[in-house]
Amino acid sequence: MKRKWFYVIVGFQILFLVGMSISYYAMDVFGESITLKTAPVDPRDPFYGDYVTLGFEVERFPKEKWSGSENVKWRERIFLLLEEGEKGIHQLVKASESSLQSGENQIVLPAKFEWYDEHTETYVVNLSVDRYYIEENTGEEYEGEGDRLVEIIVAPWGQLKIKSLKAID
Repeated sequence: MKRKWFYVIVGFQILFLVGMSISYYAMDVFGESITLKTAPVDPRDPFYGDYVTLGFEVERFPKEKWSGSENVKWRERIFLLLEEGEKGIHQLVKASESSLQSGENQIVLPAKFEWYDEHTETYVVNLSVDRYYIEENTGEEYEGEGDRLVEIIVAPWGQLKIKSLKAID
């Protein structure tokens, strides 16, 4: 009987790991692709190599776009409603800590609440896709080039993945 439970537990662990791996690649098939505007800087990680840190425009928004309560806690899950705008770049329509319904040409992204700046009346959130790893020793190409466009895949289950990073024409 103990041996049976051992195999059941090991089987669940294997299924969990396989499921996590498959979910990453399933995003390409089932996910929706969006484009966001960003302003990168170029740091380096000694273990992973060169990467670009991304700060998205939709992560900072005015008080008027917030439709939730004022008692949001740090790192609480919130939702951003984005709409495809000019040149295919998605812009924030509104944000809330309760789930939002998307319409045509709209998508809802999950994010984490960071803080509210009372002086500028600006909300700051984090999409949790703020690093894009690049080929070794190519960081200088990205440094100081200004704003970029990031193509992000959004899975139906809310997971985000950066697909590409390109310069604004």
